Amino acid sequence: MDKGDAFSILAALIIITAIALVFRPPVAEAGPEIPESPDPTPTATATATPAPTPVVPFEPSRLFYVTNVWDYPCCYLPGNLTHYGGSDPPWKGTQDVIPFAYIEEGRGGISEVFHVPYAVWRLNCSVSATLRPEAAHFRMALVELETGAIVEGADMHYPGSIIKNVERGGKDFYLIVSVDDVDLYRITLETLPQYVSTPLD
Repeated sequence: MDKGDAFSILAALIIITAIALVFRPPVAEAGPEIPESPDPTPTATATATPAPTPVVPFEPSRLFYVTNVWDYPCCYLPGNLTHYGGSDPPWKGTQDVIPFAYIEEGRGGISEVFHVPYAVWRLNCSVSATLRPEAAHFRMALVELETGAIVEGADMHYPGSIIKNVERGGKDFYLIVSVDDVDLYRITLETLPQYVSTPLD
C-alpha cells in the first residue's frame, strides 16, 4: 500500500466522523423521577364475609354409677316397663348425630345425675351378650330428678339395640339400669346440631 492510499483512507475516516458528529440525533433528556410507592393504596377495600362458625365436635362425657342413691326420688325400676314401647323411629334426614354423654357397663345400677340442655335428644341403647344370649335381659328407666317421674323406659330381651327419643330438656336426669346375663351395654345420649347451637340453659 502506498502513501496515497493510506492518506485517502485516513481522510475518508475523518470526513465520516465529522458528518456523524454534525448530524447525530439529540440525546433524550432525563425527566423528573416518579417515586415508587411501596404500598399502593387500593381504590376500593374488599370486606371479607366471615364464614359461619361450625359446631365444634366435643368429646362425650362418660357417666358412672353412684352408691349413695337414697336421696334420689326414685331408686327402683317399676315391675313393668313394656308399656313404654319398643324402639322409636330414627331421625329423618342425613344430619349428623352428636353424642354428648354415655354410660358403658356390664352390670346394673343407678347413674350419677346429668343435665341435658337440649330440647330434643335420644337414648341410643346397645346390648351385647355372648355367653347366654337367650337369657339376656336389659331394663332401663330415664328418671327426671326434680319430680322422680320416669320419662322413658326400655325392656329388651336378647342382645340388640333400642332407641328412645326424648323431647324434654333443660332438666336434670339419671338412669336406673338392670341387666341379666348381659356382657356389656352402652347407652349413648345423642342430639342434633341445631339443638347444640341453641341450648335451653
